[in-house]
Amino acid sequence: MGMSFINWMGFVMLVCALLLNELFLGINAWYDLNMGAIIIAVVYLVVGVALSLWPSAQDQTA
Repeated sequence: MGMSFINWMGFVMLVCALLLNELFLGINAWYDLNMGAIIIAVVYLVVGVALSLWPSAQDQTA
């Protein structure tokens, strides 16, 4: 059960989100952002999780 390119892309998105979150929390920028930015961040995280969990076409275990 290997990871495909799509799975790696989702994993990289989640790691980048973690790093950006730590950066923004360090400067307290989340308190000044509007609701649109928060919605975009949530959608970004949902896409990252979906891509990292996407089933691989090469996985033939059943």
